[in-house]
Amino acid sequence: MIRLIARLVYLFDRIFPRVRVGGRGSGSDYSEWEYAEGKRLLADYAEYFDSLDESLVLDIGCGMGGKTVVYSEVGARVVGVDISPSKLAQARCYALSHGVNALFVTGDAETLPFADSRFDLVIANDSLEHFSDSAKAFSELSRVLRPGGRLFLSFTPWRSPLGSHLYDYIRTPWCNLLFPERLIEELLRLTLAGRGEDPEGASGLMYEYRTELNRITVGRYRDMVRDHQELDRVFEHRFPPKYRVLLPLVHVPFLGEFFTGTVVALLRKR
Repeated sequence: MIRLIARLVYLFDRIFPRVRVGGRGSGSDYSEWEYAEGKRLLADYAEYFDSLDESLVLDIGCGMGGKTVVYSEVGARVVGVDISPSKLAQARCYALSHGVNALFVTGDAETLPFADSRFDLVIANDSLEHFSDSAKAFSELSRVLRPGGRLFLSFTPWRSPLGSHLYDYIRTPWCNLLFPERLIEELLRLTLAGRGEDPEGASGLMYEYRTELNRITVGRYRDMVRDHQELDRVFEHRFPPKYRVLLPLVHVPFLGEFFTGTVVALLRKR
């Protein structure tokens, strides 16, 4: 029965346009996409990142190093941390290709290998939703931040239309909220088969879905901020995933959770 339902839902799913995300071709392509995103970040928030020269910056969840390289190029002394050795290998190669001397460390955000109050700026860009224990990781980010230092966060909350992070395969918005996991896995199998790929790859994708998303919501994030009295909020921006005309909806109580594609925030440690 589940396979029949999945086939019907799959036909419905194809109605929606495919989300276009850059950097899917190779590791170097993804580094380049991160690099462009890092440039955009510094441009969009220039008033907050205009004095990074010689600042000690922690790029947590640095991925394949593109954003880390951007921060280094504007004069920061950057330490990139990621839990994946393979991603860090690509990050080191990318930094080398740009002539950047960034330090990359394999580490877990929940147990950072750094002393208290070390960094001037901690950046968790597109990573807060991936930490196994978001509250514990958040405490660690605050711990390693020096007094007066800044914590910059950008993440996709669980109730976002794209909160599943499966948009390369399933186009239906809010699929993680609408569909049970058994149906999601069957949809992944159908999508892979339709691309001429091995449908058994769905098992690996489901493993990542279950283990690499902590399902953090906007409300849970705000609870964590309230629990850390040492952090003052400089700003919190919430954006819809695509159409700016939906921006007023992100501020509607409760309903706004479902139209928030990205949360961007800056906190300062007292």
